[in-house]
Amino acid sequence: MRRNHAPLLVSKDKGLLKHWRDALKIRSAIELESFAALKQLARRSGDVVWLDLKVGDVPSWGAVEWKDLLHGKQMRIVAASSYPKDEEAISALDQGCAGYCHAFSDPETLLQVHQVTKAGHVWIGQHLMQQLIQTANRAKPIPIKTESSWDTGLTAREREVASLAAHGASNLAIAEQCDITERTVKAHLSAVFEKLGVADRLQLALKVHGIQ
Repeated sequence: MRRNHAPLLVSKDKGLLKHWRDALKIRSAIELESFAALKQLARRSGDVVWLDLKVGDVPSWGAVEWKDLLHGKQMRIVAASSYPKDEEAISALDQGCAGYCHAFSDPETLLQVHQVTKAGHVWIGQHLMQQLIQTANRAKPIPIKTESSWDTGLTAREREVASLAAHGASNLAIAEQCDITERTVKAHLSAVFEKLGVADRLQLALKVHGIQ
């Protein structure tokens, strides 16, 4: 049986560390002050790491250190930036990070990022998701007529939840719009992922928008 490890928080900013602990609702965490310390720490596969990109010794996105860390120890790193940029987000996700977000996002968003990445999925923010969808749509070939649809096999509620999620709505926003609980939203999304054969929200968005 797999034991749940305390998350790894990498930052020199005490205020940020407290913000993360409070938002993620964790009583204990392993706190490090550098990327180098993170590399040296031997942990089991699948651990979630919150990395403040301001720690000072974070290598460039093309550096081999990322490959060693992400593909060797298979950590799930959430790259957190105080000044997020879409270009950097794409580089982080392309390198293998499990998520990219604003370091000081509101507690609800940070907790959602943590839950998504801990579950093995990839977190991508609403703005970047929309940018990627727009880019993919511009490059999308002329569709071939088919009788199948992305929502085949889904219930009306699952179709509604999937559509909202594919357009970047948070679980809370979906719950409020559909007048259901966030737990129910998560249950619907899990069913949607299984029925459509997708792993996360990004793949769902691409499928809903007819990109894949």
